[in-house]
Amino acid sequence: MTGLEKITTQIIDDANASAQKAKAAAEEEASKILASAKTQREEQAAQIAAQTQAQAAQIAANAQSGAALKRRQVLLAAKQQMISETIQAAQKSLLALDDTAYFDLIFKMAGKFALPQQGKLILNQRDLARVPGDFDQKLKAAVKSVPGAALSLSKETRPVDGGFVLDYDGVEENCSFEALFYSSQEALQDKVQEFLFQ
Repeated sequence: MTGLEKITTQIIDDANASAQKAKAAAEEEASKILASAKTQREEQAAQIAAQTQAQAAQIAANAQSGAALKRRQVLLAAKQQMISETIQAAQKSLLALDDTAYFDLIFKMAGKFALPQQGKLILNQRDLARVPGDFDQKLKAAVKSVPGAALSLSKETRPVDGGFVLDYDGVEENCSFEALFYSSQEALQDKVQEFLFQ
């Protein structure tokens, strides 16, 4: 082998060795890039999965919260209806009392609501037609504990459900069952709720 052939062979061997090194380096770099891309892809997939899971959990929590709110609203509406029906039934039960019990209640109410002055007690037409014979005496006895109070039964009537209206020289105080229940509505609701639900 001549000197030129040796040099040529050396150059070719060096070139092959250099090409092998370059190829190995390129393959190593490609493997690193692929590994990095795979890691990045896995991280992104995990991040997307975590976000999706968090969104699903939030949707489930919102749905559960909404269902609980709806349940509370339905329960509250049912309680309110029961309270209202109980109060209405109590009011109707007063109207359904027999005459003796009904007028005993009227006398107790007169003693409670009478002012210390002269006035008239006005009933509805139905009650005026069924007053007991001793009404004036019992009314006088009912208000005697209020100093200066003097009530007499009026021949006029008022369109009230039950109870009466007190008239003091044209100034009227509505003591009908409906007015009394209405003015005590919140206190009655609280008492009925306490009785029914506790």
